[in-house]
Amino acid sequence: MYKIAITLRKKEDHMTFFMNDTYYQFLSPYFDIELVVPRKDRQYQDVVNRNNALLICGGNDIDPHYYHQESHHSNTLEDHLIETMDFDIFQQFYEAKKPILGICRGIQVINILFQGSLYQDIPSQYPTLIQHNKDYHHVLIQKDTLLSRYFPSQIKVNSSHHQNIKDVPKTLKISAISEDGLIEGIENNQILAVQWHPERMDEQHQKQFIQYILDFIQNHS
Repeated sequence: MYKIAITLRKKEDHMTFFMNDTYYQFLSPYFDIELVVPRKDRQYQDVVNRNNALLICGGNDIDPHYYHQESHHSNTLEDHLIETMDFDIFQQFYEAKKPILGICRGIQVINILFQGSLYQDIPSQYPTLIQHNKDYHHVLIQKDTLLSRYFPSQIKVNSSHHQNIKDVPKTLKISAISEDGLIEGIENNQILAVQWHPERMDEQHQKQFIQYILDFIQNHS
């Protein structure tokens, strides 16, 4: 069984670390899970050595100073300890050439670390009739991507975000685009990331996505 490290989050009480149970139910039949908490020394090499892959999961908004913007009034910024943990552990897994997965906030973290940018608030910065903070909508899976090997050209996905990838660096390939034109999937030879929550989708989607992850990890073993 493969081992996967998952970044914890912090509740609004600023005292309690947690992981949503949906991630546990999604991954635990297929992976040994290691929960990662922030470290003062910001060193995670032992976590990298023990695990086959990293998952950066959902959470609050990224501080816009990382992509050289002023903060929008709608933002709920992530705890600083969580923010630095996501960035540091990503870099250490990436340097080790191990697979990295991103879900929701995770795809945004990855895009920022590759010098991309975000729409800070879709309702006020991007013209669309889709309410991305709560609507289901369709995404178009791009041809000749890893994602296209597992899913048809169009799928319906859940949506619970008010921010989204804007500019994608050339080092990342776009794998999914929402029906209103927003980028919802990116990948390269070491990264798989999506804006929706596969762990909250129907059973068939979950199984396809798990196989997608397992094959990706196996190809790096």
